[in-house]
Amino acid sequence: MGESLKWAEFAMLAEGHRRAGLVDQAEQLARTGIDEHPDSPEGALVLALTLLDQDRIDEARRVIEGWADTNLGVEVTDDSTSAGDFSGEVSDVELESAFASAETDRDEVIDADAIAQQAMREAKFDPADEFTSPNSSFATRTVADLLSKQGDEDGASRIRAVVDSAASATAATGRNTKAKKIARLERWLSNIQGGMQ
Repeated sequence: MGESLKWAEFAMLAEGHRRAGLVDQAEQLARTGIDEHPDSPEGALVLALTLLDQDRIDEARRVIEGWADTNLGVEVTDDSTSAGDFSGEVSDVELESAFASAETDRDEVIDADAIAQQAMREAKFDPADEFTSPNSSFATRTVADLLSKQGDEDGASRIRAVVDSAASATAATGRNTKAKKIARLERWLSNIQGGMQ
């Protein structure tokens, strides 16, 4: 992964890949991150989700159980007084109630835009080069308007310049073609008129 990612960053990046359908890359990112941060609950959860997406249920269970054993494992003896509190099964109603009352911590939410920006920084890719090429399928007024709305006026104006130059070149070619057709028709007309005299 190059430089070591912070505690939850690798999990966010892996989750972004998973949600984009890139499960192989997501699994690799999660496993590499867990190797560096074995206590990461986010990493274990993302890896388990990635495995579930691939119908690898037993492996996902082992990942979750391994993390729980390492981080939550407690030994319960027969004479433990609190053992009765956790002895029963959790009902569906209890689970639904717990999920309904859970609140989202906005600082922990995975932001798809942040993941995409991180991936672009790592790729060292400048989309402006691709967008402003005269032969690019991205060199359109729609893309220019989108860049403008995102605050990239320089990129938008470069694309508009490419679109305008391509439009004027097309118009000039069209005028040239039209002039050639007119000249050809005039020659034909002249030939026809010459044959009639």
